[in-house]
Amino acid sequence: MKVIVAGGGVAGLAASLAMARAGHDAVVLERDRVHPGGPPDGAFELGRRGIPHYFQPHSFLPRGRRLLSDWAPDVLDLLVDAGADPQDVALKLRGPRQPGDEELVYLWVRRPIIEWALRRAAAAEPAIEIRSGVQVTGLLTSENGVARARGVAVDEGDPVRGDFVVDALGRYRCPPAWPRAAGKPTDSGAIYYCRYFELAAGVEHLDAPILNPRGDLGYMGFNTFRGDNRTFAVILLTPAADRELRVLRHEPAWRAACSAITPLDVMISPDHARPITDVMPMGGLMNVDRTGDPLVAGIVAVGDAFCHTDPAFAYGLSFALAHAHALAHASAEAPDLDAIAERYRAAAAPEAHERYALACATDAARSLRWAGEPLEIGRRDGCYPLFSLAGALAAAPHDDAVLRRTIRRIGLLDRTAAFDEDDALHHRIETILRTAGPSSPPGPPRQELLARVSAVRPDRTSFRPSAAGKAAE
Repeated sequence: MKVIVAGGGVAGLAASLAMARAGHDAVVLERDRVHPGGPPDGAFELGRRGIPHYFQPHSFLPRGRRLLSDWAPDVLDLLVDAGADPQDVALKLRGPRQPGDEELVYLWVRRPIIEWALRRAAAAEPAIEIRSGVQVTGLLTSENGVARARGVAVDEGDPVRGDFVVDALGRYRCPPAWPRAAGKPTDSGAIYYCRYFELAAGVEHLDAPILNPRGDLGYMGFNTFRGDNRTFAVILLTPAADRELRVLRHEPAWRAACSAITPLDVMISPDHARPITDVMPMGGLMNVDRTGDPLVAGIVAVGDAFCHTDPAFAYGLSFALAHAHALAHASAEAPDLDAIAERYRAAAAPEAHERYALACATDAARSLRWAGEPLEIGRRDGCYPLFSLAGALAAAPHDDAVLRRTIRRIGLLDRTAAFDEDDALHHRIETILRTAGPSSPPGPPRQELLARVSAVRPDRTSFRPSAAGKAAE
């Protein structure tokens, strides 16, 4: 079978690799001019017009790392050799390891290096052809009682024809009349302000009870992501409706806010790390479920084109791999072309939909909390979305069973029901939180924070990293 993959980002490259290794031919069409050669650092110089979040934080959750280990170990090796940073959460266990704990490993790496490794692996496959600088402009179909994909039209040259089409065009733009299942966007309600740093010589990543430092001030929050090669990102999350906090897009205001929050004050200090990017705002973040039938045979969507969720959950990379694996498996099991899409959706859609629903519920609860609603997160019969995330993460350092089940849930290793239907686990979390009592906010009240950031004059000039900083980016 000849597969046409529209889009050469993470999802498209993963789908082409999975299909090629299942015995099919694949043609990858990418609008940006990319190349598989060169060192990993060269990926930071690429212009990725079609991926506004190219430099934003990404990571492989434990599910994603396991998938790489299972069916793309060459890609995993490339990533680790290029500086990707594995984090074994099982090291936080208080007691002995158990079967399954070997899966509790995150892989921290920035997106440019991820694409570099996937593209290099795809280019090494004889069954894969990568065409860059080619923009998909439409779908070619044949009519025989039902519309069927037969290839794609491109901006220059002849159409690219095949037996099956994979939509890996992402969440932002697709050609007019491009077939996608209906999906109603639900706003995440947050704007992110991210900046990357490189650790100073002799300094290690700041430890946290479970993963990386994160917290909630009651009106906004923060998160941190490790990257490859001793880098990390600090992200301030604010309500999209809070226009006063949009001053954080300016570097002096962003720095002043971080300096008032524990432990961000340490993480951004010159003795700990140096910045290697400017502050990168990102808004308009939607949860969109397009897991239904696009009503055209012979085409399936993968990655963000299939289902996109709030980036705070970091599902994107791991789901891209999961979708690629599900598609390859469907192509091997389906009796004919007509059955591939049906089997793929049957395998991938239920999990994607439940994570979409979870993201929507958690985002909505977070927005209510930031708006001042008194939500109870210490009990399962209170605000369950926040109990099962923030409450569980707070309890996890005190109980190995809670740690295992929580990481397996947020790391996509378990379906959500494994956590949601475990009454005994919920009771353990409630007991721990009740014993520990409420924690103090890691930063000042909103008005005090606004006073601090307002006291610095916004600098509208762009950050200019040094040559070494550019290489590290």
